[in-house]
Amino acid sequence: MDVSRRSRFGLLLLFVVPLLLIDQTTKLWAFSAMALGQSIALPGPVDLTLVFNRSNAFGLAPDLGEVTRWGLAGINLAVAGILGFLVCSRDEPRTMATGLAFIVAGGIGNAIDRIWLGAVIDMFDATETGFIWVFNAADVFINVGIGLVLLEMLVLSRARERRHKASSSALAP
Repeated sequence: MDVSRRSRFGLLLLFVVPLLLIDQTTKLWAFSAMALGQSIALPGPVDLTLVFNRSNAFGLAPDLGEVTRWGLAGINLAVAGILGFLVCSRDEPRTMATGLAFIVAGGIGNAIDRIWLGAVIDMFDATETGFIWVFNAADVFINVGIGLVLLEMLVLSRARERRHKASSSALAP
């Protein structure tokens, strides 16, 4: 399926814009409705707890103040830009393009927080399940995107290759 670069950009925006709105709306609500460290118990395994994450995923990067803030924001935006360029410049399968769009939205969402606040706003607290980190919608989008990319790379593309080989060998005399 050969789709123009302009059409692929439009499809990228079709995913990225609503995902960014969801991410930023939930963060803005948490920031304005909750005090730092405050928890709200919800039915089920996930509660709401407002925290500011000045590091990266799982707190792996040391907090070096402004260096961490701007460095991680720059990395988020650079990766989002590169992945967005790939989606727009290559005719990727839908699953791959969708996964990359989810990662782009999550990266931009977390970069917006770093630029605006100096930290990422996290609020989904699943510690009752044994998951010790508090996370946000952008983090969910990044993980969904990684899952879709892996699904495409490890399952769907191989299945397409097998079908192509089978149809090619069936056509051979």
